[in-house]
Amino acid sequence: MNQDLLVEAVLASGVVLPAPGPGFLRLQAAAADENAGPRELAAAVSQDPAITGALLRVANSPVFRPRSAPRSAQEAITMLGRTRTLATAASTALRNQGSGLDDKAIEALWAASARAADLTYAVCRATPFKGLADTAYLAALMQDAGIAVLLRRAPEHAVLFHCTDCALEAGARALDVLTGSDHTAAGFLVARNWKLPVEVCEAIRAHHEPAMALRLGDSARRIALLLATGRRLRDGLSPDWTDWAEPVEAELGLTEAALDQISADEH
Repeated sequence: MNQDLLVEAVLASGVVLPAPGPGFLRLQAAAADENAGPRELAAAVSQDPAITGALLRVANSPVFRPRSAPRSAQEAITMLGRTRTLATAASTALRNQGSGLDDKAIEALWAASARAADLTYAVCRATPFKGLADTAYLAALMQDAGIAVLLRRAPEHAVLFHCTDCALEAGARALDVLTGSDHTAAGFLVARNWKLPVEVCEAIRAHHEPAMALRLGDSARRIALLLATGRRLRDGLSPDWTDWAEPVEAELGLTEAALDQISADEH
């Protein structure tokens, strides 16, 4: 199906898109001001303990290797930077809207997304496109947001996600079939409605379609390739990887041997 038609079909199917929430909206508004620094961004989330706590947890994670542990939202934001701060806030705001959904499925989904984001960030730092690392991290955290949206409409399928990372993609494909919908289109709609960067929205929309990804502009295309590579490091040599391997090596310069080394380093 034409992707524009597919997006419209998802909207027409009765899917309800989540609203961003006041804490994320305040942060997004502050981040839109080029003169705003960590102090202003911290003030924007000061009344949202979930986002504040998430920022501190992420900033203290081994992925970012902090020299000293951040003790406040402002210190965490200083270390993470604007885009990774928005990424953490967006995923936290979306996760908090999982109330009423199957806890085990939602926990598995967000744990897998967080792991994919960490690995996508790490692999991007090993390519000539290091400047995309923060944006790719944001896209990786949000790439499967559409799954949570579809589960809200069809909670009986949550058992598909009582799984480990490597089974997530199979569950997502099964969910699309069983609901007659498409989690990538739903995720694109969430990203677009939350006013995430255009290249992030486009990469999410194409993150299971290599042919579509290769037609995107430079940044969106590379982010889609990085998302696929992050999933490859998370899941191993899954069927999802087969059609991505050649374009990843051609554009990002990442051979299977290089990916195995990055995977060993990250573990």
